[in-house]
Amino acid sequence: MPSEEYKKAYLFLSNKCSKKELSSREALVFCSKYQLKIVEKNKLINELKKNQYIDHLRYANAYTHDRFNLYYWGKIKIRHHLLQKGIEEYHISSAIEGIDNEQYKKVAKQEARKKFESIGSIDDFNSKQKILKFLSLKGFEADLSFEVVEKIMD
Repeated sequence: MPSEEYKKAYLFLSNKCSKKELSSREALVFCSKYQLKIVEKNKLINELKKNQYIDHLRYANAYTHDRFNLYYWGKIKIRHHLLQKGIEEYHISSAIEGIDNEQYKKVAKQEARKKFESIGSIDDFNSKQKILKFLSLKGFEADLSFEVVEKIMD
């Protein structure tokens, strides 16, 4: 029979998960406020997964959609952050494949153009370096970044 703390934790996490997508790792962090043994924490996470409160594929899809469409992150940065959150590689790959390639290139070009316009001077080499660094920090692939910068600088 589950302990009183377990029931409280389950109720809290199921409520939290119904409002916002959580990964298993994030749910474990929330479990730390309750006095649960490791076995109980694992059982709690498994029960939340079984009842579909926690679904890593759904989480990866939602996270990818939000980070790409709202923050204009590239695939590399999205993948890295999802790995940090404990999402499995096959869920990450599936979510990232959902990004439309034409839209992805359009966003990369848009972000590069925005950075280009914010740079005061138009010194070709330094401007290119700044834009490439910016796109790299946003998580766009190097070959796509080079392609986009060449089109913008012409």
